[in-house]
Amino acid sequence: MRALEVLCALPIFAILARYVQEKLGTGRMGEMLFACHVAALAVALGLLAGAGWLVGPAFVFSVGVGVPAWLIEVIATRKVTLLSVAAHLAPPAAAALHLAQRGLPSGSALSAWGTFVALLALSFVATDPALNVNLAHRPSREMAVFAPTPWSARLLMAGVTLGALLVAEWASARVFRQGVAADAWG
Repeated sequence: MRALEVLCALPIFAILARYVQEKLGTGRMGEMLFACHVAALAVALGLLAGAGWLVGPAFVFSVGVGVPAWLIEVIATRKVTLLSVAAHLAPPAAAALHLAQRGLPSGSALSAWGTFVALLALSFVATDPALNVNLAHRPSREMAVFAPTPWSARLLMAGVTLGALLVAEWASARVFRQGVAADAWG
């Protein structure tokens, strides 16, 4: 199983490297802080290390928030690339292989949510406002209907994200083993 996990990590690293290559020299490197990229990196590193504490929260984020948000963006913009499809589907698929064998660490949703909130703050201070990474600077057009100001959008996003992550963990725990012991975090 370890060899398969390592093998599954390699395409994820290649996908992320392709994104870095695409963003180098364009002033868009801040976009590597998009939560989906960070979750993909966590999956790849977790697979290499056999670390459920990385894979579990990244999987829960991907299926609970990342893929749904990406689908909304695809529908809204009517644009999709093969790289984007691979970036959003390969990491949760690889993570699912790991979790099927080892189970989902309990608390994955809260870990993912804490990481997302920290990433939102980091995106606000460390990225160009024009990029609006993780919607840290202003709501999207779709979100502005419900939350027109930056703070109302951030609060809505934090609340909806927490709810989606809790539901994703609950559902994932029924597919994989529930509440894996704390040793999965170590």
